[in-house]
Amino acid sequence: MTSVVVYKRQSNIDIIPEDDYYTELSRKEGVFNFFDLPEPVCMEVIAQLNLRDTRAVALSCRAGWNITRVQLMWQQKLWLRAKVINLALCGPNFKPNIHAGMLVRDPLLVNNKLLYEILDPDSCINESQEDLDMGNLLSKMTAPKTSTPLIDMLDQLISIFSGGNQQSTVPDPFSRGEGAPTYLLFGMPETKVSKKLVLSFIASNGSTFDTVGFVKGKPGGVGGGVTVRYTHHLLNLLLVRRARPRLLVDGPTGTAFHPDVAEVIPQVDGLICYMDATCTCAKGASTSGQHSLDVLELEAMLRTVPPHLTPPVLVLLARLDNPQASSADSDHDVDNYTASTSTPSNHMETQPATLHRPSMLHPVLEQLDLPWAVCEVEVKTLSGVHIGLNWLLHRTLKLKNG
Repeated sequence: MTSVVVYKRQSNIDIIPEDDYYTELSRKEGVFNFFDLPEPVCMEVIAQLNLRDTRAVALSCRAGWNITRVQLMWQQKLWLRAKVINLALCGPNFKPNIHAGMLVRDPLLVNNKLLYEILDPDSCINESQEDLDMGNLLSKMTAPKTSTPLIDMLDQLISIFSGGNQQSTVPDPFSRGEGAPTYLLFGMPETKVSKKLVLSFIASNGSTFDTVGFVKGKPGGVGGGVTVRYTHHLLNLLLVRRARPRLLVDGPTGTAFHPDVAEVIPQVDGLICYMDATCTCAKGASTSGQHSLDVLELEAMLRTVPPHLTPPVLVLLARLDNPQASSADSDHDVDNYTASTSTPSNHMETQPATLHRPSMLHPVLEQLDLPWAVCEVEVKTLSGVHIGLNWLLHRTLKLKNG
């Protein structure tokens, strides 16, 4: 039974819970708690917390619940925890910060809290032990496995009770991806860095990506690809990796993809474009002092997409962490990519860029009516790839479910 304290206040007799009485008494005696701090200070502290601790703050008390509903706090958290800017909440003249690791423009995600929970940057897995094996692409289809997956065990049980052969059967590698989201994976011209990134998608046996099947294509390989397991999802990745002269054609509106590729686009749920983020502008690639990115394939693909389709577009900038990177590109013009004064990214000091950053693709992508995102991916650890794929998967399911 809850004890109560009866006291006289302003000629009225009030009965209040004992906990509330002593809380009010402690306030009068000068005892200070966290939520007595100014709200901007509270938001700055909570913005530093991971998702689990933030939810714990929301459940602690009413003040915690109210402050975790503030969109500005989630905007700060997106920046501090993942260097993400949600362009759906920015004006048309907004210029993103050059230090942004990911830009997202999605009309369905105008809630920063929802975007943070979808990206889930706190669930980043260190993939430094990723085993990239070209032979894995074929050998894993026929080699016996040391452990039997749950789906294969169920197939064996069904076979036993149905009177079939009790011996385990080799699953059809072309049927693994039935019903799974399908994405067109393209990116030319390939470099050593970008090639390693795409191979980690299609020919690796790690905890992030695991090749489990194939996708049949037309003669010549167009429309074919692989089925990979990403966390608990299956993805079909259709590969476009051919020489430029055979891949691109000149049309009335500019360079576009070959008609064979154009026939495949209506069959996919989204587009994934990968490119090398290595900056060579300081070595003579640019004479005007501006960064020059080779986005011919990206622009050609955007011209090839039929007007009635709105597939989400994910652009991955492949980079290698180099702690001894040269600062020879200190004369780069970064003033055009500084953040607006309305974003928390201004707390960071502007430094010379040694890599092409997501903000440099903003002038190309901002012209699109499609939902899009661009993020950096470190190819050795795959750091950052899960943020982009989490958004792409969520957007695909949204489109499928209407």
